[in-house]
Amino acid sequence: MRMKLNPMRNRPVIALAGNPNVGKTCLFNALTGSHQTVGNWPGVTVEHKSGRCNYKGKIYEVVDLPGIYSLAGGSPDELVARNYILTEKPDIIINIVDASNLERNLYLTVQLMELGAPLIMCLSMIDIAEHNGIYIDTEHLSSHLGFAVFPLVLNKRIEVSPILDKVEEYLVQPPVPATIHYDEVVEKHLQNIWQIVLKSGLGEPETKIPQRKFSESASIAYDILIKSRWQALKLIEGDAELTSRLSDEDRALVEKEISAIAKHRGQEPTFVIADDRYGYIRGLIKDVVKRKRKSRLTFSDMVDKVVLNSVVGLPVFFIVMYLVFLVAVKLSQPCIKFIEFILSWLFIEQLGNLLSSLSFPQWLNYLLSEAIGGGIVTIGSFIPPIFFIYISLSILEDSGYMARAAFIADKFMRKIGLPGKAFIPLLVGFGCTVPAIMATRTLENPRDRVFASILTPFVSCGAKLPVYTFLVMLFFPLYADLVIFGLYLFGIIMGVLTGLLLKKTIFLSAPGDFVMELPAYHIPTINGIFMHTWHRLKSFLLRAGKTILLVIVLINILQGIQIPTGRDSEKTSILELGGKLITPVLQPMGIKSDNWQSSVALISGLFAKEAIVGTLQGLYQNSEGEISGDQLANNIKSSFGSNASILAYLVFILLYSPCAASLTMLFKEHGFKWMLFAFVYLTLLAWMVATLIYQILAFNVLSIFWFVVIGAIFTFIYITLRKIGSKYAFQTE
Repeated sequence: MRMKLNPMRNRPVIALAGNPNVGKTCLFNALTGSHQTVGNWPGVTVEHKSGRCNYKGKIYEVVDLPGIYSLAGGSPDELVARNYILTEKPDIIINIVDASNLERNLYLTVQLMELGAPLIMCLSMIDIAEHNGIYIDTEHLSSHLGFAVFPLVLNKRIEVSPILDKVEEYLVQPPVPATIHYDEVVEKHLQNIWQIVLKSGLGEPETKIPQRKFSESASIAYDILIKSRWQALKLIEGDAELTSRLSDEDRALVEKEISAIAKHRGQEPTFVIADDRYGYIRGLIKDVVKRKRKSRLTFSDMVDKVVLNSVVGLPVFFIVMYLVFLVAVKLSQPCIKFIEFILSWLFIEQLGNLLSSLSFPQWLNYLLSEAIGGGIVTIGSFIPPIFFIYISLSILEDSGYMARAAFIADKFMRKIGLPGKAFIPLLVGFGCTVPAIMATRTLENPRDRVFASILTPFVSCGAKLPVYTFLVMLFFPLYADLVIFGLYLFGIIMGVLTGLLLKKTIFLSAPGDFVMELPAYHIPTINGIFMHTWHRLKSFLLRAGKTILLVIVLINILQGIQIPTGRDSEKTSILELGGKLITPVLQPMGIKSDNWQSSVALISGLFAKEAIVGTLQGLYQNSEGEISGDQLANNIKSSFGSNASILAYLVFILLYSPCAASLTMLFKEHGFKWMLFAFVYLTLLAWMVATLIYQILAFNVLSIFWFVVIGAIFTFIYITLRKIGSKYAFQTE
């Protein structure tokens, strides 16, 4: 979903700005509750969250800007935040600042002040700061900055009334942030550049001010500040976009002033501005912060000595992820049985009886109760495991551990040819491969973006989890958590091996650098956890539910279309014919010649992975049309015949081509050749690995032949990739 930001607005707009992991989402949830929408900013793949806040009969629009460290515009997140502030001109910006890391966080605050934004500051994690012996005089800080400062404790209920009262006050009389002064010589040249900006008209806004019925004085003051001193500072910092808008004559004058600053300080002008900003921040902190003697090691430091340890850090990560799947499987089992019982009774039995009593045609009764009703039962059975997976991941994210996971992964990511930052898109892949591919845009190097996009399908997306759960519960009910975790882990292992292969063949150049902040550990808020879980669960179920129901109906229609086989008067369905055509290719991985239903399910999985469940449920029904319960389980078990066959089948599902939406995203991001490469390589790899697993588990004399075939195919792949790498190394840069 993409959202258009409407510049013609009739309600006040509050924007939330701050560094990553400072608690913006907690405040956003406290302000908006359930009145939220999520999408992407127009033209980019950076997530956009907005919501409504109703306070004292007045409705405010709240926009959660991406987490950023500065307004330099060096990343898509920074560019989105800066452009929004400049063009949309929110009426109030609430700057959330981590009280336990005040110096680093205030750098963004200083830039917002120089931008002339009407600000309110919220000091988050004040409890962590005090635990570390840091005490901040908020009233004194407010008097220095020129706007209100509110302390927040994130793991308690946030009282938003004082903040919104101050917002209402500032809408009438906006605050005037303090001016940041630089050293005397820098200030003199800054004033000269300021005059050049005013004379050139550079400071005039490129877009019209949003028409409002309120805060007109704020809007006027806002523009006056934006078009003058801030542009002058950005020119000193070497902003390419602003510099390009100057005439040649004005550009030469500006460069002369900038050179004078560099000569005066003996360093790059960009560093001059940064040093003076930090000088202002250090002086401010010295005046408003009191420190009590505390142990040098904070709680986060002590935990990180274990979880970031080079020896035990990775095992701890795998133990944590195993516990996630253990909790998801163990807690969801009784819930699944209860949900299936209720929904089956309601949508299959009772609905079928009702339609029969109303004399509905048999085919319509079957379509509504057995097909669609059975699909609703299937969708309902997905809710518990997905809910527990998402709630576990939300806890890990909100507590600060997921940032550590990326840090732990950096060493290993670099060994396979990627920076640690690429771990973030791979983590997104646990939800869906499409946004994971989109998230690779945050990588600066085009080579890294392509490389990471190809590896994202190895992370099992949320759509595969229902397939794993459905089949694993049938074949391995006592060890379901271990098998599902094993599939996720095996996908990661295969991704690592593929990364090593591609690093040695195609992606021969070095990966980009990786720098990441580790937030302090804190107790996640219940409201934040459930809000995250609800939005993810709702989005997945709406998308998966529509797909599964559509596939079940389509499967039943195609199953009913019979065509002659050429043998007397015998007829067969289109699905059965198509499945039997491709089943021989799958026989080396344990798919029997009469198990054509499993082949059709893999085809439907190319459209959407969750559709595999709907296809299996529609095709393995018995002659009486039952599509659930013990009969369905028996039909599936007898068709596969052995655990070796189902394991190979699950591995094939794990590794083969991603869904059509993911392939489309690969095409949009990197072109047809890379999309085709991903489809062919992943599908061929899935066949090779699945065949290898089956032939090992069900070893016989013929297995040796298939080992030789797999070895020959892999040798061909390696030689081909080496040739591609030597010939085109590197058109992806």
